[in-house]
Amino acid sequence: MARRARIGSGAPGSISSARLRRAARAPSRAGRWPIILWVGGTLVLAAPVHAEPLDKLIPNLFGGSLNTTISLSFSDSSTQQPIIINRFNNLSSQLSVARSQVPVPSSSGAFTFSWDSDLDTFVRSEESLGSIFAERAQTLGRGRFNVGFSYTHVTYNTLNGDSLNNIQAVQPAFTQQYIDSLPPPDQAIFRNDVIATRLALAFSFDLFYLTAAYGLTDTIDLSMALSINRASLSGNALAMTLDPTGAGGGEVGIFTANQQGVITDGSGPVCSLPFRCAQDSFDETAVGTGDLYLRGKWHVGDTRYADFALAGVLTLPTGNADNFLGFHDPTFTPWLIASKAFGRFSPHVNVGYSIRSETDVSQFQWIAGADVLTTNWLTLVSDFLGYYDHVNNNVVQSSVGFKVNPIGGLVMSAGFQFPVNRDGLRANVIYTGEIEYDF
Repeated sequence: MARRARIGSGAPGSISSARLRRAARAPSRAGRWPIILWVGGTLVLAAPVHAEPLDKLIPNLFGGSLNTTISLSFSDSSTQQPIIINRFNNLSSQLSVARSQVPVPSSSGAFTFSWDSDLDTFVRSEESLGSIFAERAQTLGRGRFNVGFSYTHVTYNTLNGDSLNNIQAVQPAFTQQYIDSLPPPDQAIFRNDVIATRLALAFSFDLFYLTAAYGLTDTIDLSMALSINRASLSGNALAMTLDPTGAGGGEVGIFTANQQGVITDGSGPVCSLPFRCAQDSFDETAVGTGDLYLRGKWHVGDTRYADFALAGVLTLPTGNADNFLGFHDPTFTPWLIASKAFGRFSPHVNVGYSIRSETDVSQFQWIAGADVLTTNWLTLVSDFLGYYDHVNNNVVQSSVGFKVNPIGGLVMSAGFQFPVNRDGLRANVIYTGEIEYDF
């Protein structure tokens, strides 16, 4: 368990980046239940480990306020919130789309089967192994069962195009009310003073999904996904008082003695001066169950150029939203799915809308791409993923990956996502790996 660390003195005058490196037969029903119970039990026993809710770390920087004065002997002081915190007021909402950039692995399974009346058995279709993130219209087939495990790692790098390693903000050193309380000569000296704040932030997710899908009929699939998540958030912030105009003749406002993180014997051109700087840092990790995803898909029908399906995903908020492990409220996402296999080439399009609470933010989502069966055991996949909402605006990702079928019903895959634009909270690359088995 990582504990929050606050530094009061002896800190350097410049900020450093805080980083964290951190074809087989269907089994009997009795044989399936141990798998399901093991999956559920594993997640229930995964308890959160943290000292302070992650969503409180940034708002609590510097104790939540910056306290300044013109002199330690002066009887009054100015108190205001660090405006750098405002950059993250919508962090929970921004994470709604950030988590959606890690779609729950497709429930379609790598194989599709159809009944062959001549052979009196299900026969595997000669198609690609499918997409990593998108759904295709085809279902598993009656009585087919698919289980999978996937892992995704995300380290966020930018917020609306600005590096998380160097978030900056400048605000007046004193409130107008405090300035008005000063004698006119002091007003002239200190009215132009500012507080310059820099924040280096490191934010990452590790997401583990356990999935299972079952072919209820030849055209209907039911599936679920359970998750264990690990969220890590660390940061180092430095605030300093400055007189950018020089109108004060060398006299500059200072932090009060009770300011959290105030530096009295630092280094550098500014922080070596007592009470001119304040520093704060945190380093927390939360681990626990994520949300539960329940999904149903209906293969509506086929045409010459496209096969169609409808799907619905219900997300139940079993994760701790205060620690960014899940959503605050239930989510329902209806999907329209279109795909078609033209020999070895299989294009697909998914369009959906996630209906969420105002806290989590509803959003329009789409995935478009294709997968190509290069050999009987290798499929190459490429997709574009898009998300739109009123907080993150228009987020677009590209992805490439592959699926391999080394033996029987075993399929392994790897996918990599890259940002096309920089709206919202973004990672330079998102890594996903998955193992699935079809019974």
